[in-house]
Amino acid sequence: MKKTIVRCLAGLSAAAALVLYLPAGGDALAAGGGSTAPMRCRSVGTARDADVASVLQPLGVVLRNPDTPVGLSCTPTRNGGPDVNFCAGKDPVHGIAVIGRRPMGHTCP
Repeated sequence: MKKTIVRCLAGLSAAAALVLYLPAGGDALAAGGGSTAPMRCRSVGTARDADVASVLQPLGVVLRNPDTPVGLSCTPTRNGGPDVNFCAGKDPVHGIAVIGRRPMGHTCP
C-alpha cells in the first residue's frame, strides 16, 4: 500500500512538472483550422496511442477525437527542413506534448 501511494505521488509530481500546450479550441488544429509552426518531435502519435495516453491522462487532458495527432518532446525547427515531422499551434510552448497535425511533406501550412 505504501509503495502504491509513493508511486502515485511520484507520478503526480512528474505530471505537474510537464508543460502541455493546447492551442485555443483544444484539438481544433487536427481538423485543419488555424496556423501552425513546424516542429521536430521525438515521437508522433494519436490520443489513442498508449504512449501518448500515458502523458495526457495524468494531466486530465481528454481530446474529443481520439485520432487527434499529438507530438511528444517537440522543439521548433525550420519549415521545409527534413526534420519537420509535426505542425503545432501558433507560438508553441517548449514542452512534453503538443496538439496539432502532421505536415504535408516537411512543410507546415
